[in-house]
Amino acid sequence: MTDLEGKKARLEAEYRRRRKRKKIVLGALLGLLVVGIAAVVLSTRESIPGFDNKYSTGKSVNYSNRTVNMTDITPDIQIGGGQVKLPLAKLEQNNLVYAMYDPNRNIGQNQKGEPIMAFLTPAGRVTVAVSFCEPCFSRQFHIEGDQLVCNTCGTRWALADMSGISGGCVKYPPQQLSYTADKAGDIVISETDLKNWQPRD
Repeated sequence: MTDLEGKKARLEAEYRRRRKRKKIVLGALLGLLVVGIAAVVLSTRESIPGFDNKYSTGKSVNYSNRTVNMTDITPDIQIGGGQVKLPLAKLEQNNLVYAMYDPNRNIGQNQKGEPIMAFLTPAGRVTVAVSFCEPCFSRQFHIEGDQLVCNTCGTRWALADMSGISGGCVKYPPQQLSYTADKAGDIVISETDLKNWQPRD
């Protein structure tokens, strides 16, 4: 092999090594990018309309440095035909609403009354739940920042997904209820779901 051929072979080998290294680096960067995008999506899924079945108002809510107390809208709810309807306008106006569905229902341990609540998450999505903290029997809550807080025990849950943050009842966030939003501007809950609800042990 002549010197020229040897030099050419060495250059070609070096070129192949560089291409291989470049592919490895690009593959690693692409992998990191995919992992990063997945992490962002999972961490911000609450703000992605259509990620789950929650209704989105299309408007975010800024709870920074705010305390929002419950507004009782019991006189405004409609019960009939196997449905309970909460006016969406009242929720959008107040951010956190409460209504007594059945004041006479015995839910155990001398506790009477089954209330419901609804609130808007920071991303403007509607969460509906039974307004009850089983361990301490509280029916009242408020919002501080981006957290839902029990008025009795002080337990805190993230508004976005009701995951526990601190307090003695973190494993017992208000139980969420399925619902639909109709064209009349109401949040519609099945009475069957409410009648079948039982406090967790």
